[in-house]
Amino acid sequence: MRILGIDEAGRGCVIGPLVVAGVWVEKNALPSLEALKLRDSKQLTRSQRTEFSEAIREIAHVLVLEIPVAQLAENLTHVELQAMAKIIQKSSTDRVYLDLPVGPRAQSGFVHQLRSCAERDFELIAENKADVHYPIVSAASIVAKVWRDRAIERLREEYGDFGWGYPSEPKTRAFLREFYERHGYFPECARAKWRTLRELFSK
Repeated sequence: MRILGIDEAGRGCVIGPLVVAGVWVEKNALPSLEALKLRDSKQLTRSQRTEFSEAIREIAHVLVLEIPVAQLAENLTHVELQAMAKIIQKSSTDRVYLDLPVGPRAQSGFVHQLRSCAERDFELIAENKADVHYPIVSAASIVAKVWRDRAIERLREEYGDFGWGYPSEPKTRAFLREFYERHGYFPECARAKWRTLRELFSK
């Protein structure tokens, strides 16, 4: 049996890509992954995530989809669903664990659409906060976060230090405001149709 975990990084950011990662192992390799004692990526430092990511890649197969800002003007949940379906197709796994990106009322619809888009049969365990409860999803969370951090670092080399792209960061908001004041438009790395940017524009 092949087991797959899926998670994302960057869903709530206002700068940079959305990253969806899949990590899968044969069932007999699962104890080796569990022995790493993985945790949700948000509970780890950046250096810890990098170390774990390297260890995960030695044990498991990894597939990462980086979705650029230009494609995030669409419905974000639909974009993420399509990415998850693609990972399920490519990994040919029997059992899938994933961190659901929607609330309780939307979960059954999301799961139905995911099965339809994946176009294959598989056992599915889909929960909110699955990255906390299942090591295979924790692994996907870590891989996705490390990948996205590196994408942000490349953008910072081009644009300067704007933080990590979260709308709650004062450094990120200041960068977007100052860029717009200088140029009259937002940078290509920003999700220009998001509410945070509309609020800055209205001011």
